[in-house]
Amino acid sequence: MKLFYTPNSPYARIARVTALELNLGDRIEMHKVAVRDPNSDLLHYNPTGKVPTLATDDGFILSESRIICVYLNHFNPEIKVVADISNGFLQQLEGIAGGFIDGIAVWVRELRRPLTEQSPGVIELELTRTLRILNYFEKISEKLDQTPKLAHITIASALGLESRLPQLQWRQNYPKLAQWYDEFSGRPSFQLTKPES
Repeated sequence: MKLFYTPNSPYARIARVTALELNLGDRIEMHKVAVRDPNSDLLHYNPTGKVPTLATDDGFILSESRIICVYLNHFNPEIKVVADISNGFLQQLEGIAGGFIDGIAVWVRELRRPLTEQSPGVIELELTRTLRILNYFEKISEKLDQTPKLAHITIASALGLESRLPQLQWRQNYPKLAQWYDEFSGRPSFQLTKPES
């Protein structure tokens, strides 16, 4: 299998962390690629040009983090990373975590645009959404353990974008979540997939 990624993509990081947590490092070739490049090797595999992209040994091309993680979990089912129907709380948490990382990604992309092209309405919407979800995570922080589940990996990958959103300053207002994140992000899988500076 080949996993195409960029070092700074939080979505690719979710797939990379999951692969490591499932002990599949020796079964997956990691390919660092460029995105938004018309000459990228990635486009030979995935016409969307998005990471992560997984080329399976069966010749299929999988994209979107959760789809890839579900597929990878099949190779080591004893470690249940992806929530199934037997755990309603984790399914709920996966959905909220997905919305959390999507909102933060939109916010970060908006801030990358020239100041004259940024939408204050989009920034305000994503700030409001982020704070609402951070409040939720802080309230349920006692239910967040250190088990590497997809929901936890997604939350930590989103919080790992804090250096790109210095104006958020979330740690001081959400101390329980910050404590959970600091411990969880110390896992070897997170240390090995740190974004590039």
